[in-house]
Amino acid sequence: MINFKKYILATALVFPSIIAMNAKESDAAKVVIDKNLANAVNVRNQASLGDNVMGLISDEEKSYEIKSNEGDWLKIDFNGKDAFVSRRYFHILGEDKIIAATNFRDNPTINSNVMRILQKGELVEVLEVAENGYLKVEIDGKIGYVYHNLLESFREKNVALEKNAKAKENKQAQQSQQVVQTQTNNQSTQANQQTSQEDQTQQEEQQQFTTNWAKEWIAQRESNGSYTAYNPRGGYYGRYQLNPSLIHYGASPAEQEAAADNYVYQRYGSWEAAQQFWASHGWY
Repeated sequence: MINFKKYILATALVFPSIIAMNAKESDAAKVVIDKNLANAVNVRNQASLGDNVMGLISDEEKSYEIKSNEGDWLKIDFNGKDAFVSRRYFHILGEDKIIAATNFRDNPTINSNVMRILQKGELVEVLEVAENGYLKVEIDGKIGYVYHNLLESFREKNVALEKNAKAKENKQAQQSQQVVQTQTNNQSTQANQQTSQEDQTQQEEQQQFTTNWAKEWIAQRESNGSYTAYNPRGGYYGRYQLNPSLIHYGASPAEQEAAADNYVYQRYGSWEAAQQFWASHGWY
């Protein structure tokens, strides 16, 4: 169970795996922040992370003109200047296609009134991301709500994210096997050493093994050892369920390991101490 007191920042995310992508992106001229993914997003003067922030977007009512697609980044017009924002945190307004019969509701809740049934292949204009996984759309002059996974571009994006997550898990599994093999080889070598200095080295390796064990113990309880585990209630992510202020969503295993080590050594001094605290309190 995660205890929120250990973190500096928590972001309210409703459906983080959803990144609204327009089915006809070339026709989309405007983009708005997706408040279900982030409360505010940095605007940068280059399509990269670093000390290049030139502003902040937090107003979900204001839209920005898209000038070009830069892969993971969108080039937009920000107060009359060329700027870049991370594509994943924005919703591109425009036309999308219904992929299966779905309810067209008057409010973004499952118990709201159904105005009509939208059929597969019908086109709607996506206006904004609403609550509870719903999208505000317009069709035939009427405005209502449909569930995000019933729109073509949203579904395609979800499938792509699932494939990426699976690929990361497979890669991590291979890395873990390599680490285990390396540790086994090292232990075999140490077992054959006889001098006093070799004995001291064995003790140091045993201490490192204990640290690794405590770290793994925590990882299994936080995420079952998965580098792609995500808790939408607060945005905790990865193998060690770190706060978004410590690690960003989608961070690589190497980034997660470094961030987790930094957090634990600063707060507890060692993974063993963190493990003892977790065992007593149910969080670390």
